[in-house]
Amino acid sequence: MKHISLISSIILLLLSSCAPEENVVTPNQDVWTLFTIPINENAIYSEKVSGSTLSDRKKIFESTSTIRKVYVYRDQIYVLNPELYSITILNRSNYAVVNAIDFSQQQKKPISMAFGNATTAYVIFEKDSIVMLYDILNKKTASIIKVGKNTVDIMTGNGDRQNQLFVANMESYTISHIDTRTNRVEKEYAVLTAPKFLSNDPTGAKLVFVSEGAGKSSIGGDRGTSGIGFIDIDKKIMLAQMSISTRDADSAEAIPAGLVVSANEWAFIPFSNGLVRVDTREYKTYTTISRNIYTGIMYNDRRREILALKGNEVHVLNDNSGLVQRVLQYNQPLQFIFPQ
Repeated sequence: MKHISLISSIILLLLSSCAPEENVVTPNQDVWTLFTIPINENAIYSEKVSGSTLSDRKKIFESTSTIRKVYVYRDQIYVLNPELYSITILNRSNYAVVNAIDFSQQQKKPISMAFGNATTAYVIFEKDSIVMLYDILNKKTASIIKVGKNTVDIMTGNGDRQNQLFVANMESYTISHIDTRTNRVEKEYAVLTAPKFLSNDPTGAKLVFVSEGAGKSSIGGDRGTSGIGFIDIDKKIMLAQMSISTRDADSAEAIPAGLVVSANEWAFIPFSNGLVRVDTREYKTYTTISRNIYTGIMYNDRRREILALKGNEVHVLNDNSGLVQRVLQYNQPLQFIFPQ
């Protein structure tokens, strides 16, 4: 009996030593904040999310005009109002307005921005060909950098590569590579027709971009399929480009609505006829994941989940398979979301 008791004690000791030291956080236990902008309102709301449950809805900001995008950087929130030729800056903790960047004198409509370092924001404008620098500390515009035609997206590298800046020039079919230490264009990459969306891969070594294709938006010519490409940031070389689509008969007509790259090194692109997943490691394979029509997409890095807009729903997708894990239901259609 003593032997049996000793063996039982050893088994219990082994089992306890194998137990995880940290609790496993499930979606239903973890509460996080999601900011939303409804289609029919010029307002930003914050809501608590737990699993598929939404609570504590608050209006944190209201504008007199359309809100295009929102960016969170350090202790501030930047709200882009193209029709007002301005960017409103909010305090991140209490959402109070602390400043505004006024472009009305230049009649420029801000559509996207990025942060190349702790002191400088880089802004692009609708149907323009410049990047404007904004001095965060001194609260004033500084200088401009000339790039290609019709700037539509801007992105910095990750981590140690944050000082590398990229601008998608839709009508030039180029991506401008800027070093923020010199604020000069170091290289112009010739890319597939009408580059529209930019993202970093999880390693930080590559820039991923999606081109819309000809015959869509403001780009003329015969309709053509969209494409994806990969740039080595350090070597400043194009690694690969290829056409992508849902492979349906209407693929040439399909328009991409966004781009995210997950921590699992998959790129997800919502098209107007389905969701496509691309392997960002080998640049060879792509798959149609679903026929859901998403109008926007964003990656929640902290939770490693994809958030996709579908009318008045936010579909939470697995960042490996792209399949729907749960659905957040709203009472009105949304135009933009961003996790906090």
